[in-house]
Amino acid sequence: MKVMNARFIERDYYKNLMIANSEFMSESQIEKILDAADSYWLDLTFKFFDNGSMVIIDNHTELQLSLRDLKGAAYDFYVKQRIRMIRANLEEKILQSA
Repeated sequence: MKVMNARFIERDYYKNLMIANSEFMSESQIEKILDAADSYWLDLTFKFFDNGSMVIIDNHTELQLSLRDLKGAAYDFYVKQRIRMIRANLEEKILQSA
């Protein structure tokens, strides 16, 4: 059974979002803003299996999370990863049948 691991680091997600959407702030300014937020940043590993199942692991606690526990950016990341996998699977099947 094939497995694809994807890591989600919430702080990096927001940093990249801010860099992409702000031409007037430097990277050091963005770092200061994120540091000032003094927030608990998620660090998750998603394990996607080729049979459609998935495991989500919180890298801070090493505990499993359920899909219902995901919110905001983590849920957005999950949806984008799932779509990417479905698209790759369909492209692979199209190439096999051609």
